[in-house]
Amino acid sequence: MSDRTKGGLGQWFWVCWGVAMAWSLYRALFNEAWILDDEIAHYMISKDVWSDPRELWHPWSRPGRNILQFIPAYFGLTAARLWTLALAGFAMWLTGREGKRLGMVGLSILPLLMGFQWWFPELSYPVLTQTPFMVVWISGVFLAMRKKMAWAALCWGYLPLVRHEGIALSALFGLWIIFAPGGFARHLLKGKWNEALKAFPRAAWLGFCTFLPLIVMNVATGLMRGEWPLMMFFESKPTEYYGSGPIWLYLKHLATGAGIPVVLLMIFGAFQKWRHLDWSLWLWATYPAYLIMHSLIYWKGLFASGGYYHFIMPMAPFVALVALRGFNGLWQKYGIKPAAAALAIVVVTGLMMPQQQWGVSDNHIPGLPVLNASLKPIAPPMKQSRFGQGVKEASEWVIENAGETEVLNHHAAASFWLYETEVKKLEAWGGYTPESLELCSGTLLIWDAHYSVQEAFGFTPERLQTAGWEVVETFAYKSVRIYRKK
Repeated sequence: MSDRTKGGLGQWFWVCWGVAMAWSLYRALFNEAWILDDEIAHYMISKDVWSDPRELWHPWSRPGRNILQFIPAYFGLTAARLWTLALAGFAMWLTGREGKRLGMVGLSILPLLMGFQWWFPELSYPVLTQTPFMVVWISGVFLAMRKKMAWAALCWGYLPLVRHEGIALSALFGLWIIFAPGGFARHLLKGKWNEALKAFPRAAWLGFCTFLPLIVMNVATGLMRGEWPLMMFFESKPTEYYGSGPIWLYLKHLATGAGIPVVLLMIFGAFQKWRHLDWSLWLWATYPAYLIMHSLIYWKGLFASGGYYHFIMPMAPFVALVALRGFNGLWQKYGIKPAAAALAIVVVTGLMMPQQQWGVSDNHIPGLPVLNASLKPIAPPMKQSRFGQGVKEASEWVIENAGETEVLNHHAAASFWLYETEVKKLEAWGGYTPESLELCSGTLLIWDAHYSVQEAFGFTPERLQTAGWEVVETFAYKSVRIYRKK
């Protein structure tokens, strides 16, 4: 084993690690809202595992994410968030270890280049798929670089259990294995049949380890839920709802997600002279390949992508390492002052988080007047939006007034506010329509202008009126309403 894989990262690495993690911890503890409604849905599914073990294999909630988060979810949302943030901190340490193995200098600032990426403070702690995917991915790289191939294969095979597109990374890992020096496919290409035959058992064993998590998930889900998650890979266009977009969109997302200063350092670092290139570095190519894959998926409108920026947040370790190359190159060519200024800009804009202050709003909700956001030097904790506050107030109204009446809603936040109350909740995905006879007279509906009207539910105001529903109360400029069935 190389000496570069031994020893610690130094006290200044941990000082910077603490500073970076403190910023995310502050956000986790003081944010009153959430970056995505999906977080609340994921959290409730994880907590429901304790009352219904079948929920562990819930396909939408990603079994791989669920397995990593259902235990802390038992203790509440904050506990689940703190555990997820700890995973992000572990990923940051693994990234530092990889930087040391690569012989990089200036590793003490690596946590700043990772923790002050604009998306990191808001996506490192939520009960979502981003951090679990990030930590499993970098763990797979870490183990592979240390020749722990069976364990590495399990990590790479676990990725599609956390996010479906991880199966492409699993395949790339398989190619990296068989085409490596001494690998099965490399011998075949050279016509060395005897050597290929000797290499085959190792390739088969690692292939089995890579497929094992997917096999276990499908068997468990099939037995417990009667569903086969593998089939989703054969349904490339399950809905038209998410649409498509320009092929360059994810380049923009990288700049506004990781942050323009970090990305500029990364670009500068990518064009620094590369020395000692060997086969192992090709495993890092899975990161830009992931960006390309998401660009193509959304461009073609496949797999319900939606083109959301947070999908590529798991690239944060790679972005930080290449940005560190840029920082070092800047220092070597132009001196300490420009390099220090670049790092300061990374930290200052990481505290400002412009993409969060400008981009996270409820202006897209029909009926709400446009609210112009002001940019503050330090991003304040997230408050409930006007729309989110309306959902909360509507839920509180229901808790106070519903009594024995059944209540239907389509917003995860409403389900969260009603969670573990005495309100008789109907399953949002129960196939109900405004005309459903199963919805008795007097049934209450927490209607919202974002989810209720979507194709999956179809509770438009016009259909509700025709089907005999009346408005009882309104909130947030009528973007949230309480309906009662006559």
